[in-house]
Amino acid sequence: MSAIEYNNLLFNTIQRLRELNVGEQLRFMCRGKLVPRNEQNADVFPMFEELEQNGFLGPDKLDVLKDILKGLKEWPLFGRVKAFEIKRKEYSSLLERIILVLDELECLEELSAIFSDRIPEEKHGSIQDVRSLFQELENNDSLGTDHFEVLKKILTQKKQTELLREVEEFEEGKNQEEEFEWRKAQAAAIASSASSNLAGGKFRL
Repeated sequence: MSAIEYNNLLFNTIQRLRELNVGEQLRFMCRGKLVPRNEQNADVFPMFEELEQNGFLGPDKLDVLKDILKGLKEWPLFGRVKAFEIKRKEYSSLLERIILVLDELECLEELSAIFSDRIPEEKHGSIQDVRSLFQELENNDSLGTDHFEVLKKILTQKKQTELLREVEEFEEGKNQEEEFEWRKAQAAAIASSASSNLAGGKFRL
């Protein structure tokens, strides 16, 4: 859900599509979204950059990417994109509820003072509401799915216990998922090592 997770997901997708050598097909699939060009087998990377620049691709805009992967029948990658999208929407929904509550409490000035050291001085004038404050915090990697301390600090100060509980539950769920994936990867590595050793004759009966 973070910018790094999104970028890594996009990088893995680009690498896979490069392996498939589907640049020409991808450009044809995205007619109307990409500037027409004559070269064949064009590199996938600049196409994805162009989709982002044209507003067709981003952490909260994954429909085009899903359509591409469905069209190419790249189901494992499609599943990863869907999983990212679901968690991203959960996070965005939670953040939206927090923004609405903090706006109602009219605490922008207080929050801006608390987090002034995390926002570049030239950006202070662009902070007009809690939403724009949070956007700048996200831009500076001070807020996001891997940075819940900001949200928990705000909600604790404002005595928003219900929202604080939701943030902590979301954080715990994410930590559990990451622990599960880590253990799964560890088990796969052990199994692979054991298989290699057997194949190499290191284990003898």
